[in-house]
Amino acid sequence: MVIIAACGCRPDAGPAPFDVAAEFAKVTEAHTTFAAARGRLERAGSPAPAGNGVADTGDRAHEALSAYDAAYANEQRVLTAFLNQALNVAPARPETRQALAMYADAAVANARYLARNGGDDRQARPALAAADRAYRALGISPPAALTAALATADRPQALTPTPTATAPRRRPARRHRR
Repeated sequence: MVIIAACGCRPDAGPAPFDVAAEFAKVTEAHTTFAAARGRLERAGSPAPAGNGVADTGDRAHEALSAYDAAYANEQRVLTAFLNQALNVAPARPETRQALAMYADAAVANARYLARNGGDDRQARPALAAADRAYRALGISPPAALTAALATADRPQALTPTPTATAPRRRPARRHRR
């Protein structure tokens, strides 16, 4: 203990301080990757250029969807890690507000993608609700797009009519005259 005190070292230095700027750079990189993947996915859904076959379009769409899913998951992981710290340590910093806007944007983009491609809007609800809670925790009103997407996700899904089996129409019984 004397040696540690003499050299000025502390045995338990604790966690490193949160560097908002350095961590926000990671957020920006993840967001850029996600935006590029989202663009590729949207282009993959458009008609293929002349000369490309149908199989190529399917492969291109599948690859774009895989890249989108991976980029979305990575962005959400990086944003969540950043916001967990930044909302507690530096809630008023512009980087925190920008990251929060990116978080909401990604949640809304995912909800729109699900709606456009026949997915269940309710699948997007957890991410939308988390972004909404973060805004409300700071006392900031959430963006209109986030509020609208959350309202859509909260709406009960319309039941799709299923064909019902109908019994064959019975002929009325004939009376016999004698």
